[in-house]
Amino acid sequence: MSEIKIVRLATGEELICELSGGPDHFTLKDVAILIPTQENSLGLAPFMAYSEAPKGMTIASNFVMFVVDPVDGLKKQYQQMFSKVITPDKKIII
Repeated sequence: MSEIKIVRLATGEELICELSGGPDHFTLKDVAILIPTQENSLGLAPFMAYSEAPKGMTIASNFVMFVVDPVDGLKKQYQQMFSKVITPDKKIII
């Protein structure tokens, strides 16, 4: 089963994706790269947008430095980016 994780590659890129597999290789699905912004926050962009890589890819585990869980806000931003269903913010009608 895949989980949403942040993956740091040996080349320095930090990706957020649905991660599964191991120990010899990992499968990454819905892959986005984390990009620092001037406002001291993080932006997300499709990883290798010019290819099919954002949909999914497999990498050898020796290219992965570490895998960690994202904070809730980043996880929500990621889910909104790749969600097929858009849920509106809860509004109160007065």
